[in-house]
Amino acid sequence: MIKVEHLNKSFEGKQVLKDISVEYEPGRCNMIIGASGSGKTVLLKNLIGLMDPDSGDISYGDRTLSKMNYKEKKALRQKIGILFQGSALFDFATVIENVMFPMEFFTDWSAAQRRERARYCLEKVNVIGSDDKYPNELSGGMQKRVGIARAIALNPEYLFCDEPNSGLDPYTSILIDRLIYDLTKEFNMTTIVNTHDMNSILEIGDKIGFIHEGSLLWQGDRHSILHTDCRELRDFVCANTLARNIIEGR
Repeated sequence: MIKVEHLNKSFEGKQVLKDISVEYEPGRCNMIIGASGSGKTVLLKNLIGLMDPDSGDISYGDRTLSKMNYKEKKALRQKIGILFQGSALFDFATVIENVMFPMEFFTDWSAAQRRERARYCLEKVNVIGSDDKYPNELSGGMQKRVGIARAIALNPEYLFCDEPNSGLDPYTSILIDRLIYDLTKEFNMTTIVNTHDMNSILEIGDKIGFIHEGSLLWQGDRHSILHTDCRELRDFVCANTLARNIIEGR
């Protein structure tokens, strides 16, 4: 579990996160949603440790992130997998080399062990027969799958996904959503997805936190989001054509 308590963050005098308190639970797809500029990306970066909050605490289990020393933070990073918005695969490396990359830094496994684990992860995301291909030889959806394989290479307890469906067609987006959801359940990971894609929210949102102008205005799940009384959230939901049609019963 990840617990956030009274988190605040400002840049040049502008408060971007305002007293955020939330819990993210294992075995669930926890979603951070909101419009562009709402503060959701800043929250994600604070959770991962890429930014430090001005005040408030972030706890992984019974350990507070700000109180961890270098060795403890390094150990925590081994338990974190990250799927970046653009997949962030290395163009100069093959598919299997991309998946093996985190193992070279965080394990003392032999080359054979790293390769075996990489192939296992690629099979889990249904990427077979592409070990020696380069990212530019893959479709966008296949690149995302390889990115997920790399993110789970160290068998993480925590999985962070930043706009996982960015740049994908609707059909491929559904496949990526289902893959993230299934892996979350299978490995009992605490998965946090940063998105503004209503289709993803309605498909896999076990727990959803809506951020508006830096404040956490609403929490719920995909079943309750279409019936919210929060005006700002309704505006966000109705901005999506599909969601609007569902609400209006079309």
